[in-house]
Formats: sequence, structure tokens, C-alpha cells
Amino acid sequence: MEPIIAIVLLIANIPVYKKILWFIFRDREDINNSIKYSFTPDLFSFFKGEYWKDRVGEAKLTAFIFSCVVVVVVELLIIKWIISFFA
Repeated sequence: MEPIIAIVLLIANIPVYKKILWFIFRDREDINNSIKYSFTPDLFSFFKGEYWKDRVGEAKLTAFIFSCVVVVVVELLIIKWIISFFA
């Protein structure tokens, strides 16, 4: 039953993910740059003079993914607590 609840929460939280996305990133270009920097080795960014942009971009993307996971996990824990409380 837990996987079904988790899948429902993943889909139901799409509006929440969008809010988190626009809270962390300035615009679409910022999102694209963060994704690009995540796939670019730090050494390449260092030699291009974009090392700190790379680090910040990776941190933003990591923060977004972490926040989305935390939202689903917390909601899943709350639902499990409610089910166990009333069972």
C-alpha cells in the first residue's frame, strides 16, 4: 500500500514542485544552466572561469531535488501516522 500512496503523492505534489522550482530559480535560463553545470565536470568549469557558477548551479539543483523528496517523505510519514492512529 505504501508504494501506491507514494506514487499518488508524487503526482499530487506537482503544483508544490513548481512553487519550489520558482522559489529556488530565477527563470528558465537559470534552471537550464543548473542542469548544464550538473553534467559539466568541475575541472572544465574551472578552466572556463565558471567554477563558482557551476557550484551554485549544482547546489540549487540539489536543493530543489532534496526539497521535493522531503515534501513527499514528510507527507508519507504523516499519512502513515494517521493510518496507524485510526487503525
